[in-house]
Amino acid sequence: MQQWPEHPVQYMAVRPKQRVFNAGKFTKGDLFTVIAYVVLFIGGGASLITLIPGYMSAFDTQEQALFGINLILYVTFFILAMIQCGPQFFESFKTMRYNPWAKWLMLPGGWLLTIMINALIAGLTGQTVTSENQAALEGMATSVPLPIMLVVTAFFGPFVEEYFFRHLLIGKLSRKVNVWITLVISTVLFAGIHFIGGGVGSWLEVIPYLMLGIMMGLAYILSGKSMAYSYMFHVLNNTIALLVVYLLYPLLPQGV
Repeated sequence: MQQWPEHPVQYMAVRPKQRVFNAGKFTKGDLFTVIAYVVLFIGGGASLITLIPGYMSAFDTQEQALFGINLILYVTFFILAMIQCGPQFFESFKTMRYNPWAKWLMLPGGWLLTIMINALIAGLTGQTVTSENQAALEGMATSVPLPIMLVVTAFFGPFVEEYFFRHLLIGKLSRKVNVWITLVISTVLFAGIHFIGGGVGSWLEVIPYLMLGIMMGLAYILSGKSMAYSYMFHVLNNTIALLVVYLLYPLLPQGV
């Protein structure tokens, strides 16, 4: 007669627990990169590039000159950020070993959720507002080729922002502060950085950036503080936004 195991539960597959990735301590390299970011991005130090003799005349349009500044900044900070967190970033791709189907589905799912909430708010208020940041992007679309814009805005830019707003402000700051408080700090600062220089014309302009900040912060936390996962979410969002501006907007009637 066949003998059944005394403890059948021990033969059941155990789902691996979500791994939490260690962002590490705040380093001198992080401090240097943060100070440089504040001076160049927030303090407007990057505008000094326009004073370089021949810089402005090297471009056909003001939008191209502005994009050139962004290109220089994002490449520079991409390198600095990669030096500081490259190993942790690549290691955190292993988050996809845990509940992979749910995580892959949540990338487009989370993006769609932000779009639905933004559309609901726009419908309730009866207003569709374009921020200065969005307007600048639409202006560049007429003078900067899509492949170049994708490299800077959909790949370099998200990595830099994920380093500052998720890896540092949530991953490292949560060593000292409650993680949900760091989510609020990260979200507010992430939204605010997109209005530096242009200001806020209406509170509705801020909503999409707050929603993105919340969703990417949650993606980071719930994936075990995986910078790679929040980066993928960020890349998806920016890529779709660029494709809409470059490929869909030109097909719409003027004034729409």
